[in-house]
Amino acid sequence: MCQLEKSNPMLNALNRAIEAVGSQTDLAKKIGLSKASGISVMVTRDKKASAKWVAKISQATGVPCHELRPDIFPTPEPANDPSNQQSIA
Repeated sequence: MCQLEKSNPMLNALNRAIEAVGSQTDLAKKIGLSKASGISVMVTRDKKASAKWVAKISQATGVPCHELRPDIFPTPEPANDPSNQQSIA
């Protein structure tokens, strides 16, 4: 099991994605990477999911894109938020 870091929510989200499928190797296979080392680089060096693979990681694991990379994908507005409602003419 991966240890979560309080100071890095992007790494925490990536670790949750890995845990959701079982291992770095399993995640690599699910998203189409030929080697698990690509996932290892994201975890150990980059400390976040690669922008190139965020959508596939999200699709394979259910971890939302905005949690994996909030710097790229903004948190969606809740549907019941009054500021997000269209007015009916």
